[in-house]
Amino acid sequence: MVSTTSPAVDRIATGLRSHVNRFSHVVINVSDLDRAVEFYENTFPVQRRCRINGPRQSYPGLGIEDGEFEGWVMENKKDVSPPGELIAEFPARLLHLVQWKSPQPIGQPYLEANHVGIYRQNSLVNNLDAAYAKVLANGGKPYGEPSWIVLTPDGFGVTVFAYRDPDGNTLEMIGVDDPSGTSTYPGMMHHCNLNVRNLEKSYKFYRDVMGLDLTVYLAPGDLQDISNGSLGDSLRKPDGSPYTTGGMRFAAALLGVRSDSRSPIDVLEWDVPKPYGEAYKAANCLGIIRVAFEVDDIEAARLRLLLAGLINVGPVETWDMGEFGERKIVIFKDPDGIMLELIEYLPIPTERPPFE
Repeated sequence: MVSTTSPAVDRIATGLRSHVNRFSHVVINVSDLDRAVEFYENTFPVQRRCRINGPRQSYPGLGIEDGEFEGWVMENKKDVSPPGELIAEFPARLLHLVQWKSPQPIGQPYLEANHVGIYRQNSLVNNLDAAYAKVLANGGKPYGEPSWIVLTPDGFGVTVFAYRDPDGNTLEMIGVDDPSGTSTYPGMMHHCNLNVRNLEKSYKFYRDVMGLDLTVYLAPGDLQDISNGSLGDSLRKPDGSPYTTGGMRFAAALLGVRSDSRSPIDVLEWDVPKPYGEAYKAANCLGIIRVAFEVDDIEAARLRLLLAGLINVGPVETWDMGEFGERKIVIFKDPDGIMLELIEYLPIPTERPPFE
């Protein structure tokens, strides 16, 4: 049977586009929650918003029968506003710092900048030199000083540096223009980077299944030095051997939720060297473990995932997250095995206006 609708209409009808409200949060597993919260508040433009302190429970979608974790919900410092104001309810993106109590954290964050999986979380800052100095003062481990990285064939780029948190998770600071040089702008979380094996395949997944829109396509033409941008301190070939000589090159698509371009995802394929490794298998592994999308109807959204042919889709679960409240969750994976999450939107507890 021949479809009578356009490919774009088919994508909207079958994907999550009509259900996704926004990016909800990124989950980073850490080994010492108190240490991590202090470090992030001192070096990254976030501050604590609410504790996560639910009881022991089952997490089928994570493959954990009897588990318990504690965490802090972190928000952009620039999103902070008086209680009841809209910006406090709809920040660009939240960050969940999580420490597993049972089972205990395992493994380590990715060591290689071209490792398949969620490699780094980015932020935008006005004063990159001041941010770099603050990271050093708080025990952070930069891969190098702020440096220029080319992003397009015509030479457009940005000045950035990346650094490790106490557990080895990679964070990145991107400089934005401040003509006066005197801004006290604290910065804000921006995109997180997902290293994939095949950009075309992954782009179609995040466009057609997840319902995201292309924000910008980045593909520098020439090879550049592997130290450019200080993205990491190591690269590996697909066979696991070190990649230490020659240049590097990648292509990336930044995708956002419709008109909200504040916190896209950066879906990136390494061309030189090629991608290395596999995404995290265990939900309690140390690392930037998953990206969560807020949806309006989680049952309907899960059905869309199944109709799209995804096989690694967990059940709808209700997680008791203590002070953060109960949330309905679905865990699933993208084509590279990168863990993703749907979280159902809880209405703001205020009376709706009379639209009649």
